[in-house]
Amino acid sequence: MFVNSGNEILAAPVFLSVVGGISSLFLAIADILFAVRKNPRAEIIEKILPGLNCGACGFASCASYAEAMASKATPPGLCRAVTGQGLEVLREIFGGLEKEGRRIAIIKCSGGSIEKFKYDGIPSCSAAELVSGGMKACSYGCLGFGDCAAVCPVGAIGISEANSIVWVDSVKCTGCGLCVAACPRNIIELKPVSHAYYVACASEDKSEVRNYCKNGCFSCGICTGKKFNPYGIIEMKNNIPVVLWDRVKDIESVKAAGEKCPVKVWKKIKTPEQ
Repeated sequence: MFVNSGNEILAAPVFLSVVGGISSLFLAIADILFAVRKNPRAEIIEKILPGLNCGACGFASCASYAEAMASKATPPGLCRAVTGQGLEVLREIFGGLEKEGRRIAIIKCSGGSIEKFKYDGIPSCSAAELVSGGMKACSYGCLGFGDCAAVCPVGAIGISEANSIVWVDSVKCTGCGLCVAACPRNIIELKPVSHAYYVACASEDKSEVRNYCKNGCFSCGICTGKKFNPYGIIEMKNNIPVVLWDRVKDIESVKAAGEKCPVKVWKKIKTPEQ
């Protein structure tokens, strides 16, 4: 009977270790020789981008968008999540970027609509909209299933347990716009934070809205009247008050008019400082 000696037993693992080491060395050399060199400019731009890889800019990742910007294959400014100092750096690199303030998503609905029927289908706004135009009596209101929340890359959108409509955390929101595209009712809009106030209703039904929604704007005209709007900075469009921000000189004038709303449909955009 043949018996292996101690040296012969150790030979196999030693051999495998040597082969493994040589293979690792060859792979390391190959990695150095055939590595794709990154554009230094792209590396700087990628560090400025948020790293969310949300795709709102039209690219699969922040890295691919950075490469495209560095090679001048696409314009800068497609990423709405870049603000503050990062945006200033991009302006220095490329120049000519529009100096627009930070934008966030706002929901043009305050909830309060009664339901036409009980919906038991797929828990999705897009799916519910296909069933007789949705279960809400208001054909403009939030359906509350959170298609927008599902696509938000930073978790800035939640669903209220009180009235089953979505809300936006303005501190977290980057203004990427993915939620805007996800909403089948088009009631999400990106607003500059500097605008401060907005109307949380999209119904164009005028006084009829009172038949089915306790929080809807019924176009009473108080906020647009001369008494509280002497400078004509708010006007009615499609039965909804709209602020003409290019005319606004004092934000307090918008606040004063909005505070007279009998259904409190005017809302304030909260900032991290508030």
